[in-house]
Amino acid sequence: MSDKAPRSIRFQRPRSLRYRLRSRHVLLAILTICAYFYFSANTNRIPFYNTASPYRIQAKFPSESAAAKALRLQRRGHVEDEFKHAWKGYKEHAWLHDEVMPVSGGQKDPFVGWAATLVDSLDTLYIMGMKDEFAEALTALEQIDFSKPNADRVPVFEVTIRYLGGMLGAWDISEHKYPILLQKARQLGDFLYKVFDTESGLPVPYYFWKNDTSGQLPGQDNVIIAQIASLSLEFIRLSQVTGDPKYAARIQTVTDQLAVTQNLTALPGMWPIQANCSGTQLSFQDRTFSLGVLSDSAFEYLPKTHLLNHRISDQYNHMYRFALAAFSKSLFFRPSLPGNPDVLMAGNLNMWDDPPHLDGQFQHLACFVGGMVALGSRISNSVEELETARKLTDGCVWGYSNTPSGVMPDFSHLQVCKDAASCTWSGEGNGFWSVDDPSYQLRPEAIESVFIMYRLTADPSWLEKGWKMFEAIVKHTKTDIAHARLVNVMDEHPVHEDSMESYWLAETLKYFYLLYSEPDLVSLDDFVLNTEAHPFRWRT
Repeated sequence: MSDKAPRSIRFQRPRSLRYRLRSRHVLLAILTICAYFYFSANTNRIPFYNTASPYRIQAKFPSESAAAKALRLQRRGHVEDEFKHAWKGYKEHAWLHDEVMPVSGGQKDPFVGWAATLVDSLDTLYIMGMKDEFAEALTALEQIDFSKPNADRVPVFEVTIRYLGGMLGAWDISEHKYPILLQKARQLGDFLYKVFDTESGLPVPYYFWKNDTSGQLPGQDNVIIAQIASLSLEFIRLSQVTGDPKYAARIQTVTDQLAVTQNLTALPGMWPIQANCSGTQLSFQDRTFSLGVLSDSAFEYLPKTHLLNHRISDQYNHMYRFALAAFSKSLFFRPSLPGNPDVLMAGNLNMWDDPPHLDGQFQHLACFVGGMVALGSRISNSVEELETARKLTDGCVWGYSNTPSGVMPDFSHLQVCKDAASCTWSGEGNGFWSVDDPSYQLRPEAIESVFIMYRLTADPSWLEKGWKMFEAIVKHTKTDIAHARLVNVMDEHPVHEDSMESYWLAETLKYFYLLYSEPDLVSLDDFVLNTEAHPFRWRT
């Protein structure tokens, strides 16, 4: 029997009192929201409800011997030299263009001609202490009009992570000293705000801005999931630092649809590679699941956005835990390799097949997973998850160590162990079942995970693994002008391709530099790095 009195005879407060209480609750909610955005925009002040963070990300590092410090700083100096070499090549041959062509000395503009390499590199310049170059880049930034692209088509995801992320990262790492960064970030944010003007509120992946008549944009189908699910960090941070909630509100619409559909896919917990965004709601027909192939940052952003937004909501953490359970069970695999190393890799799951088939594809793009799982392990305080992260990261270190060039190929296949507990190599060769794309595109994902594992464990073995990777990469990619992609890392002396994407300076070399820096430089206890390695302050 219920212990509640019938509704008709329960105590009722006078209506005027109930009205006043309800009004106070509404007022308190409004004041709380306003306080959040005020204090987020004024990060020298700490809101009363955020006197301490519930998370400690980095390990406590022991004291360092003089010899170890000297070696570490020597290695960091070599990384800085390579950055300066590539920056000089960009400045001399492609200033204010998106990219330098490191073999021919030409330039190209694949990202609407807003000087992608310059903007993407701003926070790296500051972190490395290149203050004169940073000041020169800020002067050049004033010339860029982010309301008018130099191309008809704007790739929303790439522009968001490189440009908006680049300016916000530079704003945070420079302690909010340079107003031009926030001014330009807001200008770009207002331009990108329009890409959410669809029936569903989901952003278009490509914005044909010249065709925009300020009406509703048509949604699109067969959209790569990362193109809609990897904008949260940048837009939420823009709301935090400007105090304007409209940017975060756009993202909340997207996040709510992702949360609703997370349990409605062929692999509950994960979204497939492609999504349909043409209707009123997000939907899926695809049944292929991957942690690479441009699906990477869709999942990477769940624990990272939780750190940035944990004072407001636990939604992103819930979504991450659900996703982690799915790909831990269905996508992580132990490969059959010479020497039987205890490593893991992330494959692809094809749910079109009956029964579903786990494809042992080994992608460089998927090497971010070790770092993601490591970061998530700190949120959940899980030793087991950190060990999984170690195995995943060591899997990618293996990918570098077992090619003729010492550099990992972009796409390859490995044999999946039928029984992970008793996996014994019985084949021939170096362990690669096939190499589908032998190129190296200057990608940062493997060194990103090595860096995160070092910061979370203080284990010096990661310094040695990272250095071996760095030496091999620089040996083969360096040109007289900058650094170039490699055509075939399965050759002992790979041929150069005439391309150097901006993330080489924004991510790859930054991660190497931070690996050999003091742990409090861009501490993960204070900053979360977006998928282009731009540091956003999450602890105020």
